[in-house]
Amino acid sequence: MNFEKIDVKGKMCPIPVALTKRKLDSMKSGEMLEVVGEGDLEFENIQRWVINNAHEVVKVDKSGNEFSLLVKKH
Repeated sequence: MNFEKIDVKGKMCPIPVALTKRKLDSMKSGEMLEVVGEGDLEFENIQRWVINNAHEVVKVDKSGNEFSLLVKKH
C-alpha cells in the first residue's frame, strides 16, 4: 500500500495538527497519509481534527508516548 508520511515528533500542538492539515490539503481524495508523532495531546488533537474534517482514521498504533495514525483523505 502506497502512502505519504509525515513525522511530527518533537512538535507541540497546534503544529502537528497544522502540518497534518497542510499535507492532506496537498493530497488527492482517497490517498493515505501516515502521521508519526509523540504525546497524548497531539495524538488526540490530530484524530479529532481528522474526524471533524470528514477524513477517516484507518489505523491507530500507540506504544507508550509514540503513535502512528493512518489517515484516508476524503
